[in-house]
Amino acid sequence: MEEQKVSDWRSYCVTLGLLVLNIVGYIFCTQMGEVVYTIGSMNAEKILVAHEYYRFLTSVFLHADIEHLVSNMIFLFGLGQMVEQVTGHISFSIVYLLSGFGGSIFSILYAVLTGKIYDAVGASGAIFGLVGALFILVVARDLKRRSHSQGTVEILDQRGRQMQGAYESVSVGRIIFAVVYMIYSGSRAAGVDNAAHVGGLLCGIMIMAVINIVNTGGYKR
Repeated sequence: MEEQKVSDWRSYCVTLGLLVLNIVGYIFCTQMGEVVYTIGSMNAEKILVAHEYYRFLTSVFLHADIEHLVSNMIFLFGLGQMVEQVTGHISFSIVYLLSGFGGSIFSILYAVLTGKIYDAVGASGAIFGLVGALFILVVARDLKRRSHSQGTVEILDQRGRQMQGAYESVSVGRIIFAVVYMIYSGSRAAGVDNAAHVGGLLCGIMIMAVINIVNTGGYKR
């Protein structure tokens, strides 16, 4: 029993590592004050004019306040477990980081097009990328169920073990509803970088689609 728990922990260790990095990043912010945000936040002018490209990475691990951190980490932990156990550590890391990068790109485009230069922080773009990745996994699962004679599909982790009840209650409709609600809520709230959310979501969908085409070992007919 203990060995199984260790194995389960290892199957989503990147998610746990990201949780730690985000918490450490927030602790740095609370201890050092505005200097961390000034140096590490996403800012279109400082990236395009000053060429401070490292901000694409640092901004993803910074959060504005404890509520911002906690809400994002709850989503990261829940989504991370489901996605990482099926896709594996490397693919999961690619989806997360590139979605965060894509979210930042969309944030910069929005700032340039609207003329609104602002500082933005948070893992929301990367987390929306995980939502997009989960969307592709659920679509792939449903398509295989339709093509299967008995309508059942075994979802396997990267070690070939069956994942009992893995995102079984998640449907395409529920994901679409959740995404629409979150983007609508973000558009109505002040200080929310909705452009990063949309960018991260689209990147997560595209990247996971490519990964799923290249490697479809997560399902067994």
